[in-house]
Amino acid sequence: MSSIQPLLILPHSFHLNQYICSSCIRAPQRQWRFRRTVSTAAQILKDEDPKPKDFTPKPLLRPIGVLYLPKPGENSGIDPRPWRQRRDDLFDYNKHLVRRKELTQQAAKPYFRDWSRTQYHKGKTFISPARIFRADKSLYFPNMVGSTLASPSTASDTTSVLQDRISIVSVYSGRWAEMQTRSFTDDKNNSELAAFVSQQQDEGRKDGAPLLQRVEINVEPDWMKALIVRIFMGGIRKQRRKDDWERYFLVKRGVTDEMREAMGMANSKVGYVYLVDWLCRIRWAGSADAEGAEKEGLVAGVQMLVEGWRREREEGSKKQGQKSITAAGGSM
Repeated sequence: MSSIQPLLILPHSFHLNQYICSSCIRAPQRQWRFRRTVSTAAQILKDEDPKPKDFTPKPLLRPIGVLYLPKPGENSGIDPRPWRQRRDDLFDYNKHLVRRKELTQQAAKPYFRDWSRTQYHKGKTFISPARIFRADKSLYFPNMVGSTLASPSTASDTTSVLQDRISIVSVYSGRWAEMQTRSFTDDKNNSELAAFVSQQQDEGRKDGAPLLQRVEINVEPDWMKALIVRIFMGGIRKQRRKDDWERYFLVKRGVTDEMREAMGMANSKVGYVYLVDWLCRIRWAGSADAEGAEKEGLVAGVQMLVEGWRREREEGSKKQGQKSITAAGGSM
């Protein structure tokens, strides 16, 4: 009779729940401790997400964005870890579990899910708020890194363009999504916004740059589509003024699923419009085609931000004057 021996040498990723006889050691029975197949993950996503036919866009009642203050150089898509840390992470089992969960979620997402959802409400994710979000409750627009029409061969940060200005930011991927954002921002579709922007062209910052600007971010994670856009950049330049070339970004990497979720970009095939203040905070947002009073809400939000910027500038000048008077009185 063969002796019973416990199987002592096994990777820690296997669950030891039985003893194996010495005659069966060559083919041990193994059971995964962390088992989550693609089918179970897909079922979880299916249970959490509403059915497209029953989904109705609701007004956006809470601020959206990231919690941290954006900084130039973030979300570039380049791994900044040194080789020693990469080697340590390669053998870190907990980080492998996190990566496995991310890959499982990506594999469980149907390829045509976003396209199929565009047939319901034209892919609209939410209805724009009637008023802008409060400044103390607003969240931040994340930094993105990409090439611009002014410098296609150099990487540029969106935060450097958004700081100290009031920006109407359009984020899209594809021609159809771009036309959706233009339903909010185009001069023909929103004449009231165009008239207000033209009135504010003369008022700028200390460096002479315009206070109110429009920024376009074309997110193309597919390298082939990004290459096509890169080839036709000459035609895109002809459609825009030369002053707007530095405000058109082609972003190929760095936009993660967590970032999309924080910004309310539930559908990658739909265009989104954000009203960002001078501190890179998202104060208003819109999705898909403009409906109802959404265009009027955008114009009202822009006007309120311009008034708030003027008020802060006046208060800052008064404080600066008081400090100079106090310093002059102390020197006498």
